[in-house]
Amino acid sequence: MTGGQTATIRVLPGSALSLTTPPPPPSSQPPPNEAIFMGPDDECIRNFSRHCHSFYLSSLSPASSNQSSLHEETAIANSTGDCLVQMTSDGKVVLEAFDRICAIGAIGANNNNHNTVQEVLQNEHDLCAKSHSDLLNECGLLEIDHFTTLDNAATLLQKYTEVRNAMRRQAHKSAMSHRQNSFFELLSRAEQDCLTYPIETCALPTVNTSNHTATTVDGIKAILSSIDKFVTKYRPKIGSHSFLAGLHKFIYLQLTPKSGNKHHNSDPSYVVQWTFRGSVLTEACVPAAADGDQLSYARDALKVLFSFLILSKENDIEGGSPEDAPEPMVSFEIHKHVSDITLRRILKALPNPKDLDARATGSLTVLTNSDGENIARENADGHLDEPWSLFQSSFLSDYCTIL
Repeated sequence: MTGGQTATIRVLPGSALSLTTPPPPPSSQPPPNEAIFMGPDDECIRNFSRHCHSFYLSSLSPASSNQSSLHEETAIANSTGDCLVQMTSDGKVVLEAFDRICAIGAIGANNNNHNTVQEVLQNEHDLCAKSHSDLLNECGLLEIDHFTTLDNAATLLQKYTEVRNAMRRQAHKSAMSHRQNSFFELLSRAEQDCLTYPIETCALPTVNTSNHTATTVDGIKAILSSIDKFVTKYRPKIGSHSFLAGLHKFIYLQLTPKSGNKHHNSDPSYVVQWTFRGSVLTEACVPAAADGDQLSYARDALKVLFSFLILSKENDIEGGSPEDAPEPMVSFEIHKHVSDITLRRILKALPNPKDLDARATGSLTVLTNSDGENIARENADGHLDEPWSLFQSSFLSDYCTIL
C-alpha cells in the first residue's frame, strides 16, 4: 500500500470481508461496457455520452463523510473544483437540449395541434444554441431536424436515448457502490472506536479497546442515553422506523423465545442473531446533518448498535450478484456480558412497533454451534451486573409489575 492510500473495506460477491486499497476516482469517460453500441467514428455520440456521464455522476453525488477517505471519489477525473462545476453545467445544458428535442419530436409525431408549444420549445432551443453553439455542435444536438425529419431520425434518437439511459444507470451503480464502501468504512471505524468489549470479540481489527462496560451502572446509563438521543432525533423521520422496529423485535425475541422453543430466555445458550441489509442505514432517506454529512444517520445507528451488540464473525458480509451494486448483509448479536435486565431497560427506551409506520427490517435466527448447542451468554441472569441502588432511575419499574 503506497503513501496517501487508505485501507478501506470492500466486499466481493461470495467472499469474506477483506481490506483493500480504495479504487481510483471515477473517470469522466463513460465505461467501455456501457458504450459498446456506439460506433468508433461517432464522435458526437461519444461527446454526448461523456457529458451525460459527468452530469449524472455529479448530480448523484454519493453519500460521504468529511472524515471518509472515500470523500475524494466524488471528484471526477481529478478535476479542479471549477472544472467540475463547468462539467456539471455543460452536462445539464446538453441533457436539457436533448429533452427539448425529444419533446418537439413527440409533439410533431403525435399531434399537429400543439404548434404553440412546439414554437416555445423551438425558441428555447434557438436561445440555447446561441449561448452554447460549440457545446451542442460537438454533441450533434445543434440541428433538431437530425432527430425529427431526416430518414434516420428515429434510429438516431433511439441511439442517443440508449446512451443517456446507460450513463444514468452507471451513475446510479457508482453512487450505490460508493455509499456501500462508505458504509464499510463506517462499520470498521465504529467497531474500532467502540470501548464496550475486548479485542477477541471484534470481527474487524481493533486498536484501542477496554473491558466491557455494560455490567456497570454508568455503562448501562451510557447505553440508554445513546439510545434515547437516537430515538429522539430520528423517530420523527419515517425512514428510521424499519430499523427501530427491527431492533425492538430483535431484543424482544431475545427476551421472549417463541412458544415451542426448548430454551428459556434466561438460558445462557439462547442467543438470537439479527441480520439486515446495509442499505437500511445508507438508503434510509433520512435528511443529511446540518454540516452536510449524508451518512450521519448510519453513523449514529452504528454507535447505538455497537454500544451493546457485537458484529458477528460467524457470517461473512457478502455482496450481491456481480452485475449489481454491492449490497452487504450485516449480522449482530447480543454481547455475552449484556444481561436480560439491561435488555429490558433498552427495550423500554425504544418506541413500540405499533407506533411506527414501517415493518421490522431484517431476519432473526437462533444461533447454534456445530454440535447443536447454542452459543453461551455469560451474564444472561445479571450476576455480573453492578448492583443498582433502590432509588436508581428505572430500578423499581424493572422489578415491580404494579409500576
